[in-house]
Amino acid sequence: MHKEVVIEAFLKAKENEEKKGIRAPSNHRLSIVLSAYITEEMKFSFGERSLKNYYNDALEFENTNEDINISHLKVLNGLCKYLGYINYEDYVLSQKKDDHKEEDDITYINEDGESTTVTKIKSKRLFAWFSNASAFNKFLLLFISTITLVIIIFTIGIIIGEQTRWMVWQEDHYVEVDFDTEKYKVNQLKLYKEDRINLFKKVSTDCSETKFFNNDGSVNIWYGKNKNKELEYFTDLGLHPETGKTLKPITQYMINKYICN
Repeated sequence: MHKEVVIEAFLKAKENEEKKGIRAPSNHRLSIVLSAYITEEMKFSFGERSLKNYYNDALEFENTNEDINISHLKVLNGLCKYLGYINYEDYVLSQKKDDHKEEDDITYINEDGESTTVTKIKSKRLFAWFSNASAFNKFLLLFISTITLVIIIFTIGIIIGEQTRWMVWQEDHYVEVDFDTEKYKVNQLKLYKEDRINLFKKVSTDCSETKFFNNDGSVNIWYGKNKNKELEYFTDLGLHPETGKTLKPITQYMINKYICN
């Protein structure tokens, strides 16, 4: 963007000279004005002839993708300061704010004439396109994005399913199964737990034969209602396999009222 800086600086110098009453100031005069400004503001002497050569080269490349290279950072910063910016970096950032077009990388020149290229953050054209797109195109983009997201989630689910152990409830106990959504409903598949396989079972209770409590008095049977509101009894605490509700520990009151009545 060096050529833009030079062209704009000469244009502003011309406007300032015309305000002073000088009609059609020559490029040589403008070079002298800019050279004097750089010398005073940047404490760096730079000849007007070199500035004029930069200007001629900039005009030659004005309508092309080529750029000139100002080898002295103080000259570049001085021209930008003449235009009202803090330095070249400030000039570039202001252009990015005012222009949504993608530009080339920024080249900075240090005091020794060494160049450093910094990649600019390019504009998000997709968002600009989306804002100006028709309702149909917006719908199409959202539809494609949604389908893509669903496919990704489904694929991840399959991968996780294949790498994880699963179990399902069968009549009165849990059994280990493969992750198979064609054979089982998704809400039937539960993460494998060894204690559920070994300890958790549905049992029939009998007033005289069922051991409701352990020797230490702790509960040995838990109960809950199924989807038909019927009481069912289990050998361990947990959730009812069908309703998902927390099972309750058996009490003597429940035994007397519903089992030994």
